Amino acid sequence: MLTVAVIVFWPVHVDAGEPSHVLQELLHTGYRSGLLPRWFGYAQVEWLSNVLIFMPGGLLFTLLLRPTRSWLVPLGGLGATLFIETIQHFMPGRTSSLLDVLANSLGCAIGWVVGLVVLHVVLKPTQTLKECV
Repeated sequence: MLTVAVIVFWPVHVDAGEPSHVLQELLHTGYRSGLLPRWFGYAQVEWLSNVLIFMPGGLLFTLLLRPTRSWLVPLGGLGATLFIETIQHFMPGRTSSLLDVLANSLGCAIGWVVGLVVLHVVLKPTQTLKECV
């Protein structure tokens, strides 16, 4: 969680400067080697990173709130990303985007679903997944 906070509240984009050059070189290497399709670029990496960064939180909070309040996790993820994007909107050097809200919320929802599956597997056989939600 601390890592997410540092990334989202850092005063400039975390991939600005040298990290951006490294990412561009990795993409070009992927294109040249045939491992990456040409349509997969910086925008896709950035969007997927927004999905991935929220997945652990969705999973963790689902496991912590089990079983009765796990339905709050997707709502909490949406609220958290709306808060983050609002703060970033007012930070010079940062940008906010509805696509980021979508990606972050999707990541949280994926983590939530994985958490529900984990709970279903570890709960007593007499309990149902419906009781977890």
